[in-house]
Amino acid sequence: MAGCAVASGGAAVRKLRCDHFGLAAAVVPRQTGGMAQLQLPVFTHDAKDVKSFRMFASQLYLAGKVRQADLVRTFGVSAISVKRAVKLMEKAGPGVFWRARPTRGPSVLTPAVLRKAQEQLDQGESLEAVAAALGVKLDTMRKAVRDGRLHLAVKKETTCAAEQAAVLSTKSERSGADAQAPLGVATHDVAGRVLASLGKGGPVDSHFEPCADVPKAGALIALPALLASGLWEHTEEHFSLPEGYYQMVHVFLLVAFLALARIKSLEGLRYCAPGEWGKVLGLDRVPEVRTLREKLELLGQEENVAAWAGQLSRRWMEEDPESAGTLYVDGHVRVYHGSAARLPKHYVPRCRITCLWPIFNSEESLVPGRERLTKAQTDRWHYISCSPAISR
Repeated sequence: MAGCAVASGGAAVRKLRCDHFGLAAAVVPRQTGGMAQLQLPVFTHDAKDVKSFRMFASQLYLAGKVRQADLVRTFGVSAISVKRAVKLMEKAGPGVFWRARPTRGPSVLTPAVLRKAQEQLDQGESLEAVAAALGVKLDTMRKAVRDGRLHLAVKKETTCAAEQAAVLSTKSERSGADAQAPLGVATHDVAGRVLASLGKGGPVDSHFEPCADVPKAGALIALPALLASGLWEHTEEHFSLPEGYYQMVHVFLLVAFLALARIKSLEGLRYCAPGEWGKVLGLDRVPEVRTLREKLELLGQEENVAAWAGQLSRRWMEEDPESAGTLYVDGHVRVYHGSAARLPKHYVPRCRITCLWPIFNSEESLVPGRERLTKAQTDRWHYISCSPAISR
C-alpha cells in the first residue's frame, strides 16, 4: 500500500519518501495553502495539527508499517511522545486525542453553587451582591461569566417610549413655539387657562420639562436656602389670593427669583421672555406685570405683612439667640460743629457724654446709666442716629 505521513511542527514541511518506512516507491509531495499534501495522499493534516499527527503516526506503527525509531528520526519528535501516543491509541482508540483532558472538577463553583448564583442573577441581583451572599470571590464569579457558566440578567427597560424620545429643547425652538401660542406669548396651557378664567379650574401645579439654555435658571440653586429661611412658612395663615391660574407660591417664588436675578423692579420683567421665566417655575409662562402688580397689591396689606414678618423674626431669633441684638435710637448723639449758633453751657456736659456713644469698638464703652460693657456685649447693639431736630 502506497502511503505517506505529513509532518507537523511549524511552517516547515518535510518531504518524505515512503521507502523510509519500507513502503512503495516514493511519491513527490506538494504544498497547497498551509496544507502539505502528496500526489497520492494517504492522510493529510495541517502543519500545526499535532493531534492528527499523533493519531496517524500511531496508526502507522500499530499497522506494522513503520518503527517508532523511524517516526522519531523522520519527523524530529521525541521518542517518549511517540510512545505515549501509541499507548493512548491502543488503550482508547483514535478519539482519545480529541477527548477533553479529565480534571478533578470545580471545588468552589459546584453545580449547586452555580444554580443558586444563577437564580439570584436572574432576580436582578448584581454580581458583587451574589458573590458576597455565596461567600465566593468576585474574580471567581467573573471568570464563570466569561466561561459561560453564569449569565448576567438583561436589565429591563424601565423608561417608557415617551421618556426615551424626550430631548432637550433649545431656546430658539422654544421662542418660535412661544410666538405661535394661541392665547398670547407662551400660553401653551390653553385648557388650564380657559378653565381658570371661567372659575372651573386652577390653580395649576408646576410641571418641569427637559430644557436647555434657560436664562436665569441658576436661581433654582437658591431654592433650598429660600425655603430654609422661611419663605413659605405661615404664608397661608396671613395671605390669600382669589382662585386663578397661578398659585400663591408661584408669586412668592417669582419675586424672590427676580431679586436673585438682580431685576430691580417689576417693570424689568417686561424685557424678559415670559416663557423662559415660566420654565424656571414649571409653568408655560409667568404672569404679566399688570397681573403681578394686582396680586402683590392684594398680598401687600401692611397688617398681614407685619404679622408674617414678626412671626418669622421670632423664629429666627429663637434659632440663633446669639445673633439677637438691642436697637438704640437717639437723636442727641451728634456733636454740634459750627458758628451759626452758640450752645448754652448746660448743654455741653450732655454733648460730652454723647460723644462717647459711637465708640463701640473699644474694650469698654459708656452706655446709658454710665455702665461699663465688654466688647462682646456691645457687638449686639445697633446704633441709629438722627438729627436733633427730628428727635424733638
